[in-house]
Amino acid sequence: MELIKILNYQGNKASLMPFISTNIQNYISPGSKICDIFAGSGSVGAYLKNNYSIVANDAELYSAIISASLLNTPSTNSLLKAKEIFFKGYKINLKALLSSHESVVAKERIFLSSNSTTKLIDLYKNFPTIWNGLDKMINYEQLAKDNQYNLFLYYYSGTYFGIEQSIQIDSIIKTIHEFDNVETQNVLFSCLFYAMNETVFSKDGHMAQPLSIEKNSSRHLKQRKKNVSTYFRIKLDEFIEKSPVLEKNKKCKVFNQDMSTLLKDEKFNQQHIDLIYADPPYTDMQYSRYYHLLNIAAKYNYPEPTILRGKFTKGLYTEGRNQSDLSKKSTATARLEELFNYCHKNNIALVLSYAYPKDKVNQKTNRYTISIEKLVKMAKKIFGNKKVQIEYKDYQHANNRNSSAKKVFEYLILCGQEIHKSHYNLIELKKEIKSLTPTSRNPIYNTHLYWSQKSFNVIDSLITYLSSKNDIVFDPFMGSGVTILESVQKTMDRIGIGSDVNEMSKFITSNILIDIPHSNLKHLFSNFESKLADLLPYYTTKCDNCGEIGIISKVVFDKPERTVNNFKIKAISYTCHNCGKCVKEPNKNDYSAFKTVKNDKFVQNVRLIQNSKIAVGDSDKISDIFTPRNFSILNDIVEYIQSIDNTREKNVLNYLLMSILHLAKITDTHSNSQWPLWIPKSNCVEKNIVDLLHRRMKNLIKAQTYIKQHYETSMLVSSYSELKPNNALVLTKGSQYITNEEIPDDSVSLIITDPPYMDQVLYSEYMQLYTPFIGVGFNLQDEIIVSPSPERDKGKDEYFTLLSEVFEMCKRKLKENNIMCIFFHDSNLSVWVKLIQILESNGFKFISQEHIKKSRTVKNILSPKKSLSGDAVLFFENTRQELPKSSTSTSIEDIKISVVKEAKKLLEKYGDLSTPELYDLGIMEMLIENGWLEKLSQKYKSLVEIFEEYFIWKKSSAKWHLQI
Repeated sequence: MELIKILNYQGNKASLMPFISTNIQNYISPGSKICDIFAGSGSVGAYLKNNYSIVANDAELYSAIISASLLNTPSTNSLLKAKEIFFKGYKINLKALLSSHESVVAKERIFLSSNSTTKLIDLYKNFPTIWNGLDKMINYEQLAKDNQYNLFLYYYSGTYFGIEQSIQIDSIIKTIHEFDNVETQNVLFSCLFYAMNETVFSKDGHMAQPLSIEKNSSRHLKQRKKNVSTYFRIKLDEFIEKSPVLEKNKKCKVFNQDMSTLLKDEKFNQQHIDLIYADPPYTDMQYSRYYHLLNIAAKYNYPEPTILRGKFTKGLYTEGRNQSDLSKKSTATARLEELFNYCHKNNIALVLSYAYPKDKVNQKTNRYTISIEKLVKMAKKIFGNKKVQIEYKDYQHANNRNSSAKKVFEYLILCGQEIHKSHYNLIELKKEIKSLTPTSRNPIYNTHLYWSQKSFNVIDSLITYLSSKNDIVFDPFMGSGVTILESVQKTMDRIGIGSDVNEMSKFITSNILIDIPHSNLKHLFSNFESKLADLLPYYTTKCDNCGEIGIISKVVFDKPERTVNNFKIKAISYTCHNCGKCVKEPNKNDYSAFKTVKNDKFVQNVRLIQNSKIAVGDSDKISDIFTPRNFSILNDIVEYIQSIDNTREKNVLNYLLMSILHLAKITDTHSNSQWPLWIPKSNCVEKNIVDLLHRRMKNLIKAQTYIKQHYETSMLVSSYSELKPNNALVLTKGSQYITNEEIPDDSVSLIITDPPYMDQVLYSEYMQLYTPFIGVGFNLQDEIIVSPSPERDKGKDEYFTLLSEVFEMCKRKLKENNIMCIFFHDSNLSVWVKLIQILESNGFKFISQEHIKKSRTVKNILSPKKSLSGDAVLFFENTRQELPKSSTSTSIEDIKISVVKEAKKLLEKYGDLSTPELYDLGIMEMLIENGWLEKLSQKYKSLVEIFEEYFIWKKSSAKWHLQI
C-alpha cells in the first residue's frame, strides 16, 4: 500500500525507501528495533514498520506528531467514529469563531470570487494583526491570556493564509483539542498540516516566508480560494482508508527531542535500539524556519514575535524556534561525532543518508555544514575501515513545488558489523513458509517412518534463503537426515554434515545415497519375493463360504495382558480367490497358527528398558509387542537377510524391513506409530507382513528412480577433508563431543536442527524396536534426553547441561552472524525460558519465528488444547558473545494483559486459532523481545491457562474462539 504523504518535505526519502531498506537488511533482522532519529516527514518509519520495530524522533514537534500518526494509526472503526465526532464539533466551533467576523469574511469571499486583488490587499492591510498594531488589544500577551482560539486569525490573516482560512485553522485546532485520545489527535493534526501545506501562500510550498500578493497575484487568488477543511477531510479519508482493521497492541515509541538530549535520555536508552537511521540537516538552512507554522499549530501557545534589528522578520517568525547545531558549521561536526561515538559505544549500527549535488558547478554546495569526505573519514576513524560501507544512488531530490528537481547522489554511509552477508532475506523466507503446504511425503521419505520427521519443502526454503551454493549446512540432531539429504541434492549444490547419537541416522542416509541407487532392486526383490512366497502359508485360513484356502490380511483381537500371550480373536480379514474379501470368526486352526512360534532363533528376544511413560513394564520383552506368528515370520526374514553375502543388498533389505516394523508389531485400528513400544489391550491388530513388504518394495523402486534423478552426483564421505558440493558427512556420536578435526570452527554457514525436547520423544529407547531385527545400535549414555526410566539416570539438569554443550559447539562451528534454525514445539513456558537462556548464554540471539502447520499426532489428538500440533521454526543469529540476561520491570498482570490483547487481535484478524497458532503468530515473539517470558513463567505453566480465562475452547475444531 502506498504511504500516506503529509508534506512536500525537503529531502523526503519516500521514493528512496527500497534503496535504503535493501541496504539496512545486511545489518539487522526482521523484528529488530530501528530508530529514525531525524524523522522529518515520517516516511522512513512508516515504510519499515511492518518488518521492524520502530522508534522515531525529531526535534520539531510537528515532525514527531506526523511520525506518531503514521506509526500508531488508530483502527478504521476508531477513525470513522472520530471523523463523525470531529465534523460535528468543527461545525459548531467554526460557526462560533466566524460570528465575530462575518462582515470581513463576506467581503473576502466577494473579492476572491471577483478576483479583486487590489481590494483584497486593502482588506488585509486594514485587518488588525499582532504585526500591524492597528488594534492595541491584538497582541500576543493579551491573546494568550484570553485564549479565544484566534491565533492564526490575528497572526497570519492576509499573509500566509486568508482571513477565513485562518478561522478554519483555528476552528480545526479547537476541535482537535476536544479529543482526549492522543493517537487520534496526532492523526487529526497531521491532516491539518497537510491542509495548511496545500493552502499556504508561500514560496515553493514550504512556509519560510509569505509571498508578495502584488508580485504573485494569480497564485495568491488560487491559494486563497482553497478550503482548508476540504483538504483536511481528504487526508482524513486517506488515513481511514489505509488504517489498520484492528488497534495495534504494541505502540511505536516517538520522541520529540534534540539529538544530544535524546542520546542521554534514560527512556530512549531503555529502548535497546539495533540500528539508527539518520538523515540530519547537512546545510545551514534551519528546518524550523521552513515549517514554523506547523509548530505554531501544534503548540498553539501564542508565541512572542521575533524582532531582528528592530523589525519583525519577513517570515513573521516567533520566539522559541529550534536552532539545530547540525545546521551550523561551527557545531555540526561535533554533534555528528557525538552520534557516531554513541552508536559505536552501544554496538548500534548507524546508517546515514547524505544527498550531494551531481553538478557542483551549477548547484550550490557552499551551504553544506560538513562534506561527505569528512563524514566518511569520521565514520572510519570511529568504527574502523572494515565496518564502514558506502552505497550511493542517482536521484532526483525533492525540492517542494519547484518544477526543476535537483539531481543528486544519494549516499548511504553504513557503519557497524554486517550480520547478513550472504544476501538472504528473512522477510521473504517467512512469506514463503506461510504460503507452503508443509509435507514430508516424497518418494524418498515415503520409504520409511521416523518420528518428528520434518517437512522437506520447508527445509528446502530454509536452505535456499539462508545459504549459498557450496555452503556447509549442519544438523547436530539429524534424526532421519532430511536436512542433510535436502542439502546435497543436485539442485542445491550444498554440503551436508549431520550428527546423531544413534546409528539409525547413518543407516538411513547411507541407504538413500549409496545402497539403494547402486543396487539392482528388481533382481534383489525378485529373489526376495520367492522367500516371501514361502512365508504365505503362515497366513492361510479356511474360507467360511466355499471352504477354499484364503490369505489373511488382518486380524483384530484382544490381548488383556501385555506379557502374556492370551488372545481373544474377534475378526479375521482375508481374501479368497473365489469369494474375494471376507471377514470371519476364528476356528481352532486359526488360533493355533496365530499363537505358534515356529522360529525364534535369529531375533534376540531382548528385555526392554522399563519406562511407564512409553508403556514398557519391568519384564517386557521385544516379542511381547508382536504376535507369535509375526515374530516367527520376522525371524525367518532376518535369517534370509543374514544369509546374503552382498553387503549393499543386505543393507537394502534391512532398510526394507526397518520400514515395516512399526506396522508388523501389534498396533491399533489406526496403525498408530507415535508410540512404537506401546500396544493396546483391546482391538489390537496383526497385519500381514508379506503384504506390507510388497507395498514397501514398490515404494522403494519408485524412490530409486527419484534418487538417481536428484542425487546422481551425491556421495557419503567419511571425513571432512573429502567434502565437496553435493557430498554428505554423517557422524555417529553425541554432538557435544564433535572435535575440530571432524568439523573445523567457522566452517558452517547454516544450522537447521530439531533438538530432542525433554521427554517428548525418547529416541534411543524407541530404537529397541529396530536393533534386534536390523542390528543398528543406539547410545543411551550420550543421548540428550529426559527419561523417567528407573534404569536410566537422565534428568533435567543433565539434559540442559548437555544441550548447552551442543550449542556451545554450534557457536564455534557456525560462522559469526549466520543463522541457526531450530524447530520447536512445546507449550511449557519454563521450557521456552530455559531454551532461550541456554541459547543466549552461548551468543545466539533470537530474531524471529514462523509457524509451520503439521498433521495431527496422537498427542494433539488426545490433548489438543495443551499440545502443539505444528512446529515453530525459530531463527537465531550467532553473535559469538554471551547476551545479557533479559529483565523487566513490567508486572505479571500487565504482561498477561498484553498477551490477552495480542491474542484477541489475532483471533479478530484470523478467526478461530489453535494453541500453536496463537503461540507462533506473535505472542511468543512479543514475550521474548520484551524480556517478559521468564517473569510470566513464574505464574503460568503455559499460555493455555491465560487463554482459558478469556477465550472459548471449541472442542470440535480444537481451536480458541473469541468471546462476544
